[in-house]
Amino acid sequence: MQCTNRFTIGITLGLSMIMLVLAAPGWSLDPDTSRSTAVRLTQGEFEEMTQTMGKAYGSPLVVPAAAFRSDGLNPDQLHYAVGLGILQGQDVENAYAVAPIYIPEGATISAVQASVFDGFNGPGACDGVGYEDVAVWLYRVSNSTSEALQMAFFTTTGVSGDIQHILETSVDYPTVAYPEYAYYAVARLCHSAHAFHTLQIFYSMD
Repeated sequence: MQCTNRFTIGITLGLSMIMLVLAAPGWSLDPDTSRSTAVRLTQGEFEEMTQTMGKAYGSPLVVPAAAFRSDGLNPDQLHYAVGLGILQGQDVENAYAVAPIYIPEGATISAVQASVFDGFNGPGACDGVGYEDVAVWLYRVSNSTSEALQMAFFTTTGVSGDIQHILETSVDYPTVAYPEYAYYAVARLCHSAHAFHTLQIFYSMD
């Protein structure tokens, strides 16, 4: 009798979770697009910054494109190019990829840098407002309330034949606090001419 009750409770909870997921709107995971304050670096500035930051803060966390996966809404619209080590979009507005971020407890994040490629010049599904650019977000999420708070935001500002290295030194909620929060990154790539290469997070330990 006891086993039967446990089985019934388990089935009920499982069905409840499935109904909650199905009831959630498809756009509920889309990050809000806000104004980017990040600056675009030249290749020389990017290389100099990497060496300087590396000396100052020990080892930055490098998150490669291979660490990202689709958010599940349009999984067929993201392509990982194994030979190039990049994540590419295809031709849909809401193609998002997500990756967990693991920074040591108590660390202070001082800068976040994204390397992306934006060769899209329309027309296509990416012509929607804000979708013509590659965008990257860094978030922390409360493990008790599920509230997600934006820490940093990057976006390209037009077409370029070169990889764009974008640096953000103004980071909100820079102190890593476990187990209260978990951390993750989001990349939006809506076209095959959009590519994500790497995300670097520079931090110091007090």
